[in-house]
Amino acid sequence: MKTILKIAWRNIWRNKRRTLITIASMMFALFFAIVMRGFQVGSYAKMKENAIESYSGYIQIHKKGYWDDKNINNIFEFDQQKIKDLESDPRINVVIPRLESFALASSGEATKGVAVMGIFPEKENKMTKIKSYLQEGDFINVEDRSVLMAEELAKFLNININDTLVLFSSGYHGATAAGLFHVKGILKLPIPEMNRRTVYLSITEAQNFFDTGNQFTALAFDMNNLDDVNTVEQELRSDIDQENYEVMGWELMNKELLQMIESDKAGGIIMIAILYMVIAFGILGTVLMMTNERIREFSMMISIGMQKRKLILVVIIELIFLTILGVIAGFIISLPLMIYFYYNPIKFTGDVVEAMKDFNFEPIMPMSIDFQIFINQAIVIMIISLIVMYYPILKILKLNVVKGLKS
Repeated sequence: MKTILKIAWRNIWRNKRRTLITIASMMFALFFAIVMRGFQVGSYAKMKENAIESYSGYIQIHKKGYWDDKNINNIFEFDQQKIKDLESDPRINVVIPRLESFALASSGEATKGVAVMGIFPEKENKMTKIKSYLQEGDFINVEDRSVLMAEELAKFLNININDTLVLFSSGYHGATAAGLFHVKGILKLPIPEMNRRTVYLSITEAQNFFDTGNQFTALAFDMNNLDDVNTVEQELRSDIDQENYEVMGWELMNKELLQMIESDKAGGIIMIAILYMVIAFGILGTVLMMTNERIREFSMMISIGMQKRKLILVVIIELIFLTILGVIAGFIISLPLMIYFYYNPIKFTGDVVEAMKDFNFEPIMPMSIDFQIFINQAIVIMIISLIVMYYPILKILKLNVVKGLKS
């Protein structure tokens, strides 16, 4: 076997030009496939991250029916000690009580419907990193009567730091909710839809504004590991009164986003499949050329006593060597580019930004460097090479030595 390996290795370098062409075709094919897939996976991960960590959380507990009817009357009171007990679970990073509803926001003659979110500022910041989105002004605290506003909303209402925002809504059980609030900070939120219509209050001020007492609309969970979500979700579901409350995981809360990702992923797979068809024909063409050029060589080796099965083994090993070299080369040239775009994602400008915002996407294209991307593409190249191997195998099996020597 050692001798066959040596012969195969020497054979591939006897014609360096042919070998380098074969390796280059695999290398660039793998490069384009890895980079394309890296941008796809990176974009999907960013969408999920924005949805989970900027709003929904990994799990939520709320009153039964609230998710379908986000009414201020669908609220509940939750024992603070129970929240502390949940946070003592090492799988759970933080449990965030929220009070969410809708209101009319006004400044001067401008008015717009907004989402009002009552939050524990420091707790909220642990998951959503909301403080990092602060563009102007200061962050609020739990005792603050001031508000934080999304950047696009502030522009629409022509509001700046230290201006006054008027909020008008319907409170708990039909009570009138109205108030004047000092604008303490302006946020640039990563989800465009939220950036157009979100106002943040401290939880205590939101409870006073909507007259809800010590009640919430939801408890949002930030997890330390995505893999623990299903287990914790099942445990919570078995631990609470399911007649009055419901537990929802991030996948159910972001069902539309996941459907959109699956649809886009199908399109991406079709594009990569077309790319691999081009790759397959390129590799096949190279193998055809390599095989037909060596008919006389194969005939000579058989005529001097080499068995066809051993010759087939040599050719198979040659193709395996070429494939391995092509895959390694593809990894080497794609990895630096992927690392660069991982730390420096593409930021769109001009009309593309507005188009992406209309679809509720953050106008950036991040890169994923998940090792599974490399493995999957390498496996596909290997499979293509294995399929292509059938041609030289069949050619050798059907080889007429006499005719081959005269060719």
